Amino acid sequence: MDRFLKRPVTATNEVNEKQKTKVRKYDEEYLQYGFIEVEGKPKCLICLRCLANEAMKPAKLKRHLETKHPDYAKKDRAFFERKGEDYRQQQQRMVNVTSVSAKAQRASYLVAQRIAKARKPHTIAEELLLPAAVDLCEVMVGKDAAAKLRSVPLSNDTIRRRIEDMSADIKSQLLERLRGSKFAVQLDESTDVSGSAQLIALVRYPWEGRIQEDFLFCQELTGRATGEEIFNVIDMFMETGNVSWENCIAICTDGAAAMTGRKSGVVARAKERNPMMIATHCMLHRQALASKSLSPELHSVLSTVVSVVNHIKCKPLQSRLFGQLCREMGAGQDTLLFHSEVRWLSRGKVLQRVYELRSELCEFIQNDKPTTAALFSDPEWIAQLAYLADVFNSLNDLSLSVQGRYASILEVSDKMKSFRAKTAIWRRRVQNGITDMFPQLTEFLDTNQIPAEIVKNTIGLHLASLGDYFNDYFTDVDTDAWDWVRDPFVAHTSARGLSGKAEEELLDLAYDGTLRIRFGQGGYVDFWPSVEQEYPEIAAVAMRVLLPFPTTYLCESSFSALTSMKTKYRARMEVENDLRVCLSSTSPRMEKLCSERRAHISH
Repeated sequence: MDRFLKRPVTATNEVNEKQKTKVRKYDEEYLQYGFIEVEGKPKCLICLRCLANEAMKPAKLKRHLETKHPDYAKKDRAFFERKGEDYRQQQQRMVNVTSVSAKAQRASYLVAQRIAKARKPHTIAEELLLPAAVDLCEVMVGKDAAAKLRSVPLSNDTIRRRIEDMSADIKSQLLERLRGSKFAVQLDESTDVSGSAQLIALVRYPWEGRIQEDFLFCQELTGRATGEEIFNVIDMFMETGNVSWENCIAICTDGAAAMTGRKSGVVARAKERNPMMIATHCMLHRQALASKSLSPELHSVLSTVVSVVNHIKCKPLQSRLFGQLCREMGAGQDTLLFHSEVRWLSRGKVLQRVYELRSELCEFIQNDKPTTAALFSDPEWIAQLAYLADVFNSLNDLSLSVQGRYASILEVSDKMKSFRAKTAIWRRRVQNGITDMFPQLTEFLDTNQIPAEIVKNTIGLHLASLGDYFNDYFTDVDTDAWDWVRDPFVAHTSARGLSGKAEEELLDLAYDGTLRIRFGQGGYVDFWPSVEQEYPEIAAVAMRVLLPFPTTYLCESSFSALTSMKTKYRARMEVENDLRVCLSSTSPRMEKLCSERRAHISH
C-alpha cells in the first residue's frame, strides 16, 4: 500500500506541474491588465476577445486595456479577479446546461416511445407523467433532481414530433432491409371509430439469421375500398419506398371479394407484377366459415340462446335482477355474455355461460317467456345445448392454437388436418353411444341417466357436415411434400420437385453434423434463415414455404391497437406513426436521432 501512496513523480507529472505553474503565472500577470489565459491565448475579460500569441507581452496587454477600455484602466487587481471568476463560472454553467439539455432530449425520445407503445394520448406526458416524476423526485431524491426533470421537453407537439422521428427511422430501416431480401405480406381493411377505412399491412422477412415480422404501413382509403384502390395504395408505398414487387413472394388476405377477385382483386393485380407470388386465404377466416353451418335443430338452439341473452342483457334492470337471482341461488357466475358474429370466440363462450346458468335462466324467464323457459327443462334441448357448448369450445381452442406470431403454414395446416380427423373419430364414437369427447354432454347424460340416443343422430349429422366443410375449405393443406423443411436430416429422401442444385445442397446439409446440432437446439423456423449464405438454393425453397403468412392474425391485433389509440376523443388522429412505433419489432436508433436534432431545454 505504501508504494501507491508514495508514487514517484514521473516525467509526465513534472510536465503537468510545469504547465499548471505556467498558467498560474500567466493568470497573475494577465489579471492586472484585465486578461486571463484561455487555450494558450490571452482573453480580455471586458470585450471577451482573444488576442494573438505574440500579444502576451505585458506592454501590449496594457496598451489594449488603455486604448480599448480606458474606463477600466484604473481598476485594481481585485476587480479583474472577480471578473475572471464570473467568466469561469459562466463557462461551467454553459457546459452543464448543454449536458442537461442533451440528456433531456434523449429522455424525451424514450418517454415518447413508451407513450406510443402504451397507446396513450400525447398529452399524458405533460399532464401526468412529468408532474408525477417531479413529485416522486422531490420526495425521494431532492429538489435539485426534480428541477432537472422539469427541463425535459414533453409537450404535446414535442411528443408528436418525437414519435414522427422514430417512425421515420424505423420505416427507413425496414425499407432498406426489404430492398435486399424476399418477404411476404398480409393485408386487411377495416373501419375505425371515425368511419374512415384503414388498410393495414404487415411483413415477414429474413434478417440476421432469423425470420422477422414487422409493421409495414397503415393507410387511409379515401374513396371506395375496392380492389383497385387498395392495390394502388400498396403499389404507391412500394414505389415510394423503392421496393420491388419481385421480392414479394406471398400475400395473405381475409378472402374478401376486393382482395381475391379474379380480375380486379388485389391478389390478381399483384400477380400481374409478380406471377410467381403465392396467395393464401387466412385459415382463421376459413375455419370460421367452415364452422358456421348448423343443422336446423342446433340452429334453433343457438337462436334461442341468443334471444334469451339479448332479452336480459339489453335492459340494465333485467341484468341487475338476473345477477341478484344468480347470487341468491349460489351460481358461480352472475352475468351473461353477448354473442357477436364478428368475434368468433364469443359463440362458444356464450353457449358455455348459458349452459352453466340454465337453472337460473329457467327461473328468471318463467313469467316473461314461459315457452322458452320450458326448453330449459327439456332434457333433449339441454343435451343439444351441452353439445354445442362442447364442440364450439373445441373450435375455440383450435382458433386460439393457430393465433400468434411467427406461425408457419406447416404448423397451422397440421392443426387443421388434426381437427378434421377428429370429427370423423367423434362421429364414429357417437354412433356407438360414446360421448366422452364432450365432457359437459357426458356429465349431463350421466347425471340425469339419459341415453345418448336422444341426440345421437343430431350430433352425427352435424359432425359429418363439419368434416365436409373442413374438407372443402382446407383443400390446400396437404404439406407432406414439405416434410424435409420440418426436418432436413430425416426427411431429405422424400423431397420432391427440387432442382438438381437444390437437391445436392439438401444432401450436403443433411450430412452436416454441426448443423444437425444447431437444428436440435432451435426450430426449423430459425434454422433455414441461418443457412441462407451456405446453402442458398435449398434455403430459398424452404423460405418460400416458411415466409407466407397462414393467417391475418397480426392485422387483427393491429386493428385492436388502432381501436385503443383512435377513440372518439381522438377521432381526427393520424395513427400510422404511433402504430409503427407501438407495433414494430425494429428499434429506433436513438443515438442517431439525438445527434440529428439540436437539444433544447423545455420552457
